[in-house]
Amino acid sequence: MVEKRILARVHSRFIVSLAYAFQTKTELCLVMTIMNGGDLRYHIYNVDENNPGFDEPRACYYTAQIIQGLEHLHQKRIIYRDLKPENVLLDNEGNVRISDLGLAVELADDQEKTKGYAGTPGFMAPELLKGDEYDYSVDYFTLGVTLYEFIAAKGPFRTRGEKVENKEVKKRILNDPVTYTEKFSENAKSICEALLAKEVDKRMGFKNGTCDELRAHPFFSSINWRKLDAGILPPPFVPDSKTVYAKDLDDVGAFSTVKGVNLEDSDKEFFDEFASGNISIPWQEEMIETGIFGELNVWGPGGTVPNDLRRESLLEQPKSSTCTIS
Repeated sequence: MVEKRILARVHSRFIVSLAYAFQTKTELCLVMTIMNGGDLRYHIYNVDENNPGFDEPRACYYTAQIIQGLEHLHQKRIIYRDLKPENVLLDNEGNVRISDLGLAVELADDQEKTKGYAGTPGFMAPELLKGDEYDYSVDYFTLGVTLYEFIAAKGPFRTRGEKVENKEVKKRILNDPVTYTEKFSENAKSICEALLAKEVDKRMGFKNGTCDELRAHPFFSSINWRKLDAGILPPPFVPDSKTVYAKDLDDVGAFSTVKGVNLEDSDKEFFDEFASGNISIPWQEEMIETGIFGELNVWGPGGTVPNDLRRESLLEQPKSSTCTIS
């Protein structure tokens, strides 16, 4: 329900778009942007198993697109909380979008911070792990972890394939410095360090309503941000349209199903909120720009309901008419 409500509010080429929401007798369904290229975790580890990870230009391109998506969410007062490579999806043309907003939280107008333990072990920011109040800064820590994994093909707080308990990962995030291999250029290391800063006031991110500070970092010197925003900056990798980018077909349809639960009337009322459909923001904008919205919403004097929308007039039977043909 949270994901549906938030997706209905956002409109960015860097976040999956919600086209429609409906329910069947057994399932809640979200109709969203098709992303045939698979998730970035698969591309890091499974496309070229002998050489996992991305080269720096590719990691830079994806990170730039993620920043644009995060900025849009944060300008809408939404904290994402679950950024990681498997939640970043690739489309047919090689561009990425943020997906899976089920853990996102929306700040009220008078609210600057929130509390709550949410996210994925190994990605959660120190302030969240300590139970402190936090703001959008947690998303830039997860961005640092994600960028590190793009390049190193492992997380910054554990080696690939290492079996380690969550409490040990938490301890490393809170206390251990991050080490960098020769895969990281000076600029890549610099941006990761700025994003993975354990102290919030030292972490780069969303400042004064924008991500301008991040965009100005030398790591992104090759990015033309205006072209990126317009969707005309050529991507470094274009997926093969005939390839399924998943380990097996079951991964494509990983939907959750709960059986043996009887819904009461209050539950049904709750789920009825989900099945409200959704008028996508591009469609809303088109209706306004073409004047259709104005034509369909003509009100009476002082904002009163016009005659053609009065309930009484809708219930009135039309007068019978006769027709003579000569």
